[in-house]
Amino acid sequence: MSVLLKNPGDDIDFSMTWGNLGAATISSVIHTAPNGLTKISESNTTTTSTVRLSGATHAQTYNVKATATLDTGRTLVRTFPLRVMAH
Repeated sequence: MSVLLKNPGDDIDFSMTWGNLGAATISSVIHTAPNGLTKISESNTTTTSTVRLSGATHAQTYNVKATATLDTGRTLVRTFPLRVMAH
């Protein structure tokens, strides 16, 4: 997975398309932001999830965790790296 970039002063949305679902669909997703990042909001469709994040420290890399619950009851967990760069 590629590293996503964020400016420390931005409130920005990050979206993820969840693959390998088979016939299942996403019922809900909870995004967990590590210390230093603030989760403002989150949403999902049956195949994607979006989280809006703010804050962070320049030159730091954070790992944001997304936990999806499928309509089948199965749980999937994905983590994506977020690099903060002032530009």
